[in-house]
Amino acid sequence: MPKRNSLRKSRNAIICIIIAAVLLGVAWFASQSNAQPQPHMAVHFIDVGQGDAVLITAHGQFMLIDGGLSGQEDTVINYLRHQGVQRIDYVVATHPHADHIGALANGVIDAFPIGTILAPQLPVEITPTSRVYENFLAAVRRAVQAGAVAEYAQVGRVITLGNTEITILGPLRQDSRNLNNNSIVLRLDYGNTSALFTGDAERAAERDLANEYGRGLQVCVLHVGHHGSHTSSHDFFLRYVSPVYAIINVGLNNRHNHPRPEVMTRLRNTGATIFRTDIDGHVVMLSDGVHFWRAS
Repeated sequence: MPKRNSLRKSRNAIICIIIAAVLLGVAWFASQSNAQPQPHMAVHFIDVGQGDAVLITAHGQFMLIDGGLSGQEDTVINYLRHQGVQRIDYVVATHPHADHIGALANGVIDAFPIGTILAPQLPVEITPTSRVYENFLAAVRRAVQAGAVAEYAQVGRVITLGNTEITILGPLRQDSRNLNNNSIVLRLDYGNTSALFTGDAERAAERDLANEYGRGLQVCVLHVGHHGSHTSSHDFFLRYVSPVYAIINVGLNNRHNHPRPEVMTRLRNTGATIFRTDIDGHVVMLSDGVHFWRAS
């Protein structure tokens, strides 16, 4: 009799262990199914006031698009370090206006090892002679001496950050009168998610892009051109882009009255959800390759 009771107790103990394991498995599966998707790629629209600075983090690699005005270098450097950036794989200077390259010239490029620096090839007649541009070129030279590669952006080139592809779409031609229309334009694709970055491209450059790519411009996230200036984000362009989210890098109470009311109306007419760095601060968009969502 004692042996039979011992066997019964052992059998009951085994059954309890099995049931507990099953329940733990069910609980784990439920927690996973209710969890938010895990991002592998993020786009950080950094609040640098009236200027542009965007960090793309993808599969342990990093691309920085512009850096804002001189005086914003500490903001950008600290933000990047907080994101774990120790080396910037790609720095893109969309065009040589101070609100895009100032902080790059005065500290950001010098603060990190750089893989590649990309800039547009400019017409000689409008190549800047400003101090900020000279400082930018000097910073690029120092980076090259430290091992970086400096190149002109070539339309059609595809840059890979892990499983994320970033394609150079423009500028499709040089504009000898307007630096903004020489802005580098980038399209990001990760899984079924996408984003478009247009620098300060104005109407003529937007028309070139629309004629060249048409519906190929459609993306989930649009980095709104030229801080919401009336010169950019025209209806014919937005119809092709058709963004789900539109993010504006812009300074609070800036003297340009950016973003302009007519541009906000155009963006709202697309149905896009709009975020602004002057109101929302840093805006971080996360992607798992299926959906984009804003980090809380």
